[in-house]
Amino acid sequence: MEGIPKKSDFEWALFFSIWGFVLIALPALYMSITSARDKKQIIENQTFAVATIDAIEEKRLSRTYTPYLRFHYHYAYKNQLIKDHVDYKYQRYFVDFTKNKWRLVEHKQFPVILSSKDVSTHKILIFWSDFSKYRLPFPDSLKWSEKVFYNK
Repeated sequence: MEGIPKKSDFEWALFFSIWGFVLIALPALYMSITSARDKKQIIENQTFAVATIDAIEEKRLSRTYTPYLRFHYHYAYKNQLIKDHVDYKYQRYFVDFTKNKWRLVEHKQFPVILSSKDVSTHKILIFWSDFSKYRLPFPDSLKWSEKVFYNK
């Protein structure tokens, strides 16, 4: 029959590629919005505490087996003990921070910026980039960490 277009596989490919993109983009968008909301809450209700690094371990978090270092830490705020961890991509942050240097950071203290309204909304500040996200100066008391992390 003339005038009736044939069904093509292109329509199905387009359909699946659009939905595939949406299914990948939505979680990334959600995480971005949540992160921005947490950062705003911390900035509006900011207070500080001091965290102690309990342990460091290497993790592989994705299918590409990208190495991350996980810093386990704890801090106390208003008689409440909070334990948490933070992951940092190995190649981005640690050039010379080898496993034998981990003990130089364990049991050291770092500042934590947190929301006074919700203590579970917090961020430990270890690197310059952590401080710059909140427009805070890097303290002189952490200058020793540059030698350990960056071999400077």
